[in-house]
Amino acid sequence: MLLENKLWTGAYYMTGLAIECALKAYLASAVKEHDFPDKDFVIDMYVHKLEKLFKLDAALWAALQADIRTDAKLGVNWSTVKDWDDRKRYDVVEELVAKGLYEATIDASSGVMEWIRRRW
Repeated sequence: MLLENKLWTGAYYMTGLAIECALKAYLASAVKEHDFPDKDFVIDMYVHKLEKLFKLDAALWAALQADIRTDAKLGVNWSTVKDWDDRKRYDVVEELVAKGLYEATIDASSGVMEWIRRRW
């Protein structure tokens, strides 16, 4: 909806935030009911850096790296998505940047969000 209405900055921010939320949901699923999660793990989740969030789960990070080696388009999409910066919500984001992030996220075969969804 934001892209359709040419609200590039909002589209950029919300697309990256969706990836961040998906990663945090994935990471939180590792904590079972009645578990007391590791304090450092919880504190480390309080970031808006997508690469750092991926690296909190070594198996997830290794799987992404392995899939990037066999799927060049996923690698390109990851290169776009990993550079998302939540602070750009205060800037003017250009149309191509917003659309590029969105496409790198939703691509049905090699989008980063689709890649995460397949692991839920």
